[in-house]
This record gives sequence, structure tokens and C-alpha cells, in this order.
Amino acid sequence: MSSFDIISMAIRNLWKRKLRTFLTVLGVVIGTASIVVMISVGIGMNEGYKEQAEQMGSLNVIDVYTPWSSDSGKKVQLDTKTIEEIRKIPGVEAVSPTINEYLTIIDGRYAAGVSVVGIDPAAMEAMEYKIGWGRPLQEGDSMALVLGAYAKEEFYNPKQSSRYRYSQSNNIEINLEEDKFKITTDSGYGTNNADNSIKPSKIEIVGEMDQMDQNAYNSFMPIKDLEKLIDERDKAQDVSAKDKRKKGIYDNLKVKVENMEDVDSVQEKIKDMGFEASSLKEYLNYMQETSRMLQTVLGAIGAISLLVAAIGITNTMVMSIYERTREIGVMKVIGATLSDIKKLFLTEAAFIGFLGGIAGIIISLIVSKIVNIVAVGMGQASNISRIPIWLALAGVVFATFIGILAGYLPAKRATNLSALTAIRTE
Repeated sequence: MSSFDIISMAIRNLWKRKLRTFLTVLGVVIGTASIVVMISVGIGMNEGYKEQAEQMGSLNVIDVYTPWSSDSGKKVQLDTKTIEEIRKIPGVEAVSPTINEYLTIIDGRYAAGVSVVGIDPAAMEAMEYKIGWGRPLQEGDSMALVLGAYAKEEFYNPKQSSRYRYSQSNNIEINLEEDKFKITTDSGYGTNNADNSIKPSKIEIVGEMDQMDQNAYNSFMPIKDLEKLIDERDKAQDVSAKDKRKKGIYDNLKVKVENMEDVDSVQEKIKDMGFEASSLKEYLNYMQETSRMLQTVLGAIGAISLLVAAIGITNTMVMSIYERTREIGVMKVIGATLSDIKKLFLTEAAFIGFLGGIAGIIISLIVSKIVNIVAVGMGQASNISRIPIWLALAGVVFATFIGILAGYLPAKRATNLSALTAIRTE
């Protein structure tokens, strides 16, 4: 028998028993839809976590800190030597030291206290900081500042009483493009506690942080300019040498890794050097691990439905053999081989699985769409359920495979029937 003959006979046999075929296919539809929707929820959670992490900052950046204490007792510090060692780690694209200070930004008669991070301006764009307005710091920038996303809300008139000051702070308009700004290390600027020995310096606002960035509350300026301001303050206040910030010693480092897949290994190597290291990728790994556990449970629940469908296919094929015993005997007598008979029954089982898989995917897409619409209505930012192409194809292939697997034993039983006994059967 040719393949065409086997396929056409299989279709005719299934069509003769339409109700039974429909009910069996329905079982596969429910099983396929269940497992695909369950897995799609896990995929949606994974993608949602990734999007959430990416909104907070770059997944390729590692923050490196000096530990409070070292297990080995050896004191480690973030200095120029450490920076060079980290730069040599395979996969590292850029390294920038940072220092933090609390400074005062001045706009005419208004002032705002802000947390300022000194960073290598050439590395800011590479670190993928999210900018809401303007641009990031660039190589060659001097006395430039990227303002924190919420810094404009902090401006007040230092000449006014604190009670009146905070009631009016939201009405102060700050124009980042046109206003002339100054910056000072004097935290009491404009008040009776002002340090008149510290003179404000002109600074240009070139950008503003995006509110979604994890560093949105910080402002950024070139690290050399920030060190210069700190030195000027220390000289004006006659700070002793032991209390001064040591040059070449940094609060923390920002390390940009070229490929996200290498972030974990680079982070471990930095930890092996005795430093603390954290990244958004680490947070993402934790959330995705939780998601994988849930996905496994949901997938198992869906698999039970598909197992029930497989039992239904087996039952249908066994009943078909009992009803068609005489037909099988006639096929053997007229020359059909055992292989042809086995292929016929396996083809019928495969068709049941295939049709159930196709219909199951269609149902899955509809259910997924409804779930996402409901989720959006409840305030969910991203899709809860996502069915990529590979999952849809895998669902059809898996359902077809389950059909063939469920039909194998009945098909084998059909080939073992004696032709003479089968023909005598009424």
C-alpha cells in the first residue's frame, strides 16, 4: 500500500466514526490548550520580569562595593590597581569608578540639595543610564551635570522659613534649558549657616535622569570635577589630612559587561577578588527561578490533561480494532503487510493528535488574548500570557507525538491478529 492509500483510508475510517473521533479529538484539544496556556503564563512572567528589570537599568552593569569586613582578614579597596585588574577580566567592556557627595544646586534665588555621583563621563553612555531629557555625560565634558529625575521638586527658597518653603516648593518652575545654574559643596547655602569661604561654581545641566532608572534619585557629573569641588571645600574648611577623602580610592565601581550571558561569571570573579558585587541580572535570575518553579507546576497540571487525552486515544483505537477485526483479516488475506496495517492505525492516531493539537493551539491563542485583556483592565503593564511561535509549533508536534504513542500498542495488537481468526469473526 502506498502512503496516499494509507492516509486516505485513515481519513475515511475516522470519518465513519465521526462522534467518537470528535470526542477523542476534543480530549486532545483540552489537553493541548491546558499545557500551552500554562506554559505561556510562565513565559509571560519571565518576559515581564525581564522588561521590569530593563526599565530599572542595564542588565549588563555590575555594581562593585568594598565589603564592610573581609572573611580572609585582608583589607581590599577600590583603587586604580583594582580597576585595571577588573578591566582585564574577559567579557568586561567598560569600568568606571564613582564617588558620592551631597551637594547644593543653585538656580537664582532657589537651591536644592541633591545626591551627586561622580563618574567617568566617557563611560556614562556605555553604562546605559536612562535619560529622560537631554543627553548623558560625554567624553570631554567639564562642569556638566545630569540632574536627578526628582531634583526639580527639591528646589526651595533658603531665605524663607521651612514651613513656608515646603508649602511652596511644588510651585517653583525650573527651566533646565534656559536657567543659569551653580553648584556648591556648602549644604547650608543661602541660610544663616552658610559657609562663605566656599564659592559656588558654574555648572551646565546637560540632561535629566529618567524616572524609571534605578539611579533616578542621583545626579551625575564628571568625577574629576567632583573631586576638585571636594578639594576646594576641604581647603576652605582646613580639613586635616587624615579626614580628607583619599585620591584614587573610590566608593564603588560600575562594570559594564559586553554580553548579558557573561554577567554572572564576571560577577563571581569580582566577588572572588574580595569585593561585594550586585546587578539587576542577579535580581532577574532570582525572579526567573521562581517563575520556572511555577511554570513546572503549571506545565505538570496541563500534562495531566494531555495524559487523559492519550488514554482516550488508546481507548478509541482499541475499540476500533475490536470493531474492525474482520476488516483487518481481509486486508491480510488480500496482501496487506503487517507494516501497512500498523501504519494505518498509527496514521489514524496521529491524525487525532494532529487535529487536536491544531485546535488546541487556536483555543490557547483565544484564551491567552482574553487573559491579557483582563490583565490590562486590572492594571497589569505587560502581557501575562505569551505564546511564541516555537511554543505553538511544539504544542502541535507534541500532541501528534502523543497520538502516535497512544496508538502504538493498539496498532501492534492489530498486526498480531490471525488472518483466519479475524475473517471468521462476526
